[in-house]
Formats: sequence, structure tokens, C-alpha cells
Amino acid sequence: MRKFSFREISKTLLLCAASLNLGFSSDLPWLGFAFAVAFAVLLFRYDAAHVPVYRKSVAYGLIVPFAFWWVFSPEVEYGMSPWLVYIPAYYLLSLAYLQKRSLGNGGYDVFVLFNGVAVLLLSCYQARAVGVAVNFATLLLLLHAYGRPGVKLWKHALFLLLFAGFTAISFGGLKYWRSHGQYRSQKAADYFAKRHLMGFDPVVKLGSFESNFVNKYNREVVLRVWDTLAPNYMRAAVYEKYVGGIWKLPAHSERQLYPARYKVDYAVFEKGDSASASNRSRSVWVQSALDNFGFIFAPYEAVAVAAKNADSVEYFKSNVFKQGETRRGDWFYYMPTDSADPYATFEGYGDAPDSAYLQVFAPLAGFLDTVATEMGLDTLAGYPDSVKPYAYSHAIGSYFLLNFAYSLRVDESGATAEAKLGPHSDPLRIFWATRSGYCEYYATLSVLLLRRAGIPARYVTGFARPEVMPGRPYALFRRNSTHAWVELYSISGRWRSFDPTPPLFVVKMERPSWMAMKMEALRARMARMFHLLRDGEWRGALNSWQDVSRDVLSSSLFNWIFAIAVVALASFLAWKRWRRRGRRPGYGASVLQLVRMLDSAEKMLAALGLRRRPGETVAAFADRCRTFTPATKKGQMRLHRALEILDEYEDKRWKPASR
Repeated sequence: MRKFSFREISKTLLLCAASLNLGFSSDLPWLGFAFAVAFAVLLFRYDAAHVPVYRKSVAYGLIVPFAFWWVFSPEVEYGMSPWLVYIPAYYLLSLAYLQKRSLGNGGYDVFVLFNGVAVLLLSCYQARAVGVAVNFATLLLLLHAYGRPGVKLWKHALFLLLFAGFTAISFGGLKYWRSHGQYRSQKAADYFAKRHLMGFDPVVKLGSFESNFVNKYNREVVLRVWDTLAPNYMRAAVYEKYVGGIWKLPAHSERQLYPARYKVDYAVFEKGDSASASNRSRSVWVQSALDNFGFIFAPYEAVAVAAKNADSVEYFKSNVFKQGETRRGDWFYYMPTDSADPYATFEGYGDAPDSAYLQVFAPLAGFLDTVATEMGLDTLAGYPDSVKPYAYSHAIGSYFLLNFAYSLRVDESGATAEAKLGPHSDPLRIFWATRSGYCEYYATLSVLLLRRAGIPARYVTGFARPEVMPGRPYALFRRNSTHAWVELYSISGRWRSFDPTPPLFVVKMERPSWMAMKMEALRARMARMFHLLRDGEWRGALNSWQDVSRDVLSSSLFNWIFAIAVVALASFLAWKRWRRRGRRPGYGASVLQLVRMLDSAEKMLAALGLRRRPGETVAAFADRCRTFTPATKKGQMRLHRALEILDEYEDKRWKPASR
């Protein structure tokens, strides 16, 4: 029975453990098991006389199927795809197999170890605790196996014990530090602040935008709109009812939209028949970095949207698209191109106002009348209906511009006690008393004043004023670009945007550095490149090719051709093996036989006291041995036999073996 070195066993165990753990971590246990079996077979069937050559072309060629695997890997809407870890790990595992298979003939042990340890570490990503523990144990075993020879076993054991103890103490200290003090709550709050935008819930509280403006992530890029004609307003939600400082969405959506067609993997949802046809609209790709609460951000003029992994979308009459509370990393919206009127709607899907957009919170009716009188809005009541919306919006905006200050915080110290604690206290009363606030307060008070005057109006949240740079093919919205504004209905039958917030920002907006702008451009273009690679139109051609290939593979003709090819290949391999029978051993076997011959001759001569000197050739050693005369007949026979072997060795050593 063949004996295996401790290093070979520990190395094979490490590769098998890494294979199995990687298989279970990536939900491909059969693939991990196949690699583990392959490494075990290599251990037991390794033959130094028949080692295949390591071919770099095969190693480089493996990049192609793994690249295709990455392209067709499952999509992850939010966060990093685990396949960015698993696919390189499987590639390194394949390289480790090729190197181990060709050890001594182009393969190197150091590369086997490097790839094996790399796979071991990568396989711990999202792995079970048992798998991580097994990986750690096999790594310690490998460290012990490749330790300096000659060191006593108890010293190795002491080192491993100290190493494991130090690791356990470090891990325990980290756990203790995380579970005590304020670290956990601070970390959770920071995590939430970084990944969430406030003000886009189905129910929003007045003042919720403040966290978007004043936290340390307020300059973070949250939306990239790949369009040189980016909209000035990107709508998220349109709210209907205001009650005591809270805005609410309509109780029910107007209807459910179902996919009209597919743009590669994106389901297209149209608000009108054929609204997204190529001759009637153009698509714009939007990339999102944060939780959008299910809203598919788009300008008011959008006639359709496209999203991945969506079976249906809620459509609100205010031209708002929403898909539950699903996080969405990117989507498309479609802008009309076949009409000179950007506000044109398709037949049967108009956006006419109803009584909901005239509702006013009853406890605020008297307060609103007082505000309207102070603003001079009562003098506009006799204006014709055709100009009344414009007159009221102009008067409200002018009053805010002249008498109010923009502030990221509403200072309640200047408000009266009645405004703060009275029976009809409301954030709008405090806002009016302090004469300062930000967009939510200006937009809310404007909507209620317009409704009180009989003009349909609604409260809109989203992003405003994108950051555009010459030569950059996209516009971006940062976290502090979140905004609230007003949409009012004019007598011409259109909703138009009205932004009552004064453009007087008391907060100094920091301009990004040159390096920050370059890095942002690089990140955006990388995201665009990966999007085109994974979701580009070329996938449509690939899908057509897949349909054709599926039809070919399922045909009986292909099955017959494949069966004939398999039989022909098996017959050729059998014929080739039959021809090799009776031939002399190959080059590897000949070399091994010569080594054994030289070893046996040197052992016989060593018994007679004759040893080859360092650097002495075999021929010179044989000539020296011929001058020696043994004292016994048995020694003479042994010397004669050894010299015959050396002569045969010299004869075969320089004569190439027939292939």
C-alpha cells in the first residue's frame, strides 16, 4: 500500500474542506463535492511516472467560461452580489486542481498552496459556523505540516495552542466591545442613516427631511440619471391628505399595471397602450444607491417605467409608480417623443383633479384664513379662474421670498406658547410664527392655502435641481437634493410645478474636490459598463440564440449526431490504447527505471566500500571500480554485476526511448 506524507494529506484535506465549504456557501453543494472528490482521487492515483504536463493555455482558457458564469449570475438589486466572491473562488480552485495534477511537470506546490488558502478564505463568505471552524482547523493542520522540520511535536502543538488562544481572545474582545457601551446603538443608527432617505414613506411627518440635510452623509450621491436632458424635478410620491403635521398617500392606487413587454430582464409597465413604443418614447436609465421605499422615481411627464423582478406595479392617478416596499437598485422611465405637448396623456388615463385635492385639515381653517389675509390673498378672490392659479402662486412665492428665511432647522424658541402647546397646535403654526423653515413647510402651507382658495393642489416629494457638468452624460442627485414642492391644477387642464421655497440657502454648499469629481465619474462609468454588460440589448440577441440552440438540442437529428460522435470518439480512444500495447514504456517510465538501476548498482558497490564521490560522473566511477579487486569470490561477482548495471545505465542514459 502506498504511503502518503503528512504534508500531502494535510494539503488534500485543506483543498477538500475549502471545496465543500465553498459549495455549501454558494448553494452549489454538488459542485463543491465534485471538487473534493477530484482532489481525493488525485491523492490516491498520483503516479510520478505518468504526470500530465501543466498547460498555461488551459488555465487562461478557463477565464472564458467563468466570465460567462459571472455575466449570467443571479442579479442582486441592492448591495454586493455574493457571486463576485464565489466565482473567483471557483476559478482559483480549478487552478489549484490543474497545478496539483501536474506537480513535477509544470505544476508547483507553492501555487497549489496559494490558491488553496485563497479559496479557503473566500469560502468563509456567508458560510456556516461549522464550515468556518473546519476551515480554521485544516489551516492549522497545514501550518503544522509545513513547519520547520526537526522541531519536536510538543513545540508545534504549543505554537498552535498559543495561536488559537490569541485568536479566541481577540475575537472575544471584539464581541465584548461591540456588545457593551454605545457602540451597538451608534452603529445601528449610523447604518440606518447611511442607507435610508427620509420623507418618502406612505405616511410622512412634517420635518422628516431634516435628517437628509444635516447628517454626515448629506453629500452622498443617491441617484444617477443617464440623460443629458435630466429633469429638474424627479418625483417620488404625491400625497393627498394632511392631518396634524402628517401627509398621507391616497388610500388606494388607481389600478395595477402588468408588464406590457420586456426590455431584456426589465418588465415594462405602461400607463397607456403602446406608450413605451420606440417611435413614441425614449428610455432613461436611473441608478439608485439607497432605499427608495418602493417608489420608482420619474418626472411627471413619464409615460412608462421598467423594473426588474416585478410582476405588477401600483399606479396612482397622479402618475406615480410604486411596487410595494421593494428596494430597487435601478430602473428605466420613458419620456414621450411623439407629442409637442410634454404633458399630453393617453386616452382614458387623464390626471384630472378630484375633491381630495381640495381637502383642508378642519382645525387649520381659521389659521389659513388669517395667513391668507396677511399675505393679501383675499384681494385675489375676484380674479378670473384662468389666471387665479398663477396669481395665487406668484403672491405666495413673493411673500415667502420677502418675509421668510430658509433654514434647515425650525427654531421653536420664537414661537408663541399657543402655537406650540395650544389646543390646535400644528407644525405650520410654529413655522408661521418663526418665519423660517425648509421646503416641507413652505410646500405644505402653500398647498393648504391654494386648496382653501378652491385651487386643486397636491404635495410632492422627490429630488430637485440635479447636479449637471458639461461633458458628463448623466446628472446626479445628492442626498441633500431631496425636496418637496407643489403641483397645482390650472384651468388649461394641466398640472404644473410650483416651488414656493425661497432660493436663499443659508447653508454653505461644499463644492466637491477635483479628485472627488473624478472618482465619482469613474464609479458612474463603471456602474454603466457593468449595467450594459449584464443588462444591455445584446442580451436580446443572446436570448434569440438560446432559443435556436434549445430547438437544435431538442431535435432528434442532433441526438443521433451526438450519439455517433460519442461512439466514434470512444472507438478512437480504444484503438489508440490497443496500438500502444506491447510498446516500450514511455519516457517517464524509462527515466524511473534508470534511476532504480543506478540506485541498485550504487548500493552493491557501497557494500564493497566503493562510493561515488561528489561531482563524479557515472562513467568515471565505473572506471575507478574496475581497478578494484575484491578479496572474496562473492565480492568479485557482486562487482561484476554492478559494473554490468552501470554499463547498461550509461548505454540507455544517452539513448532516447522510442515513443
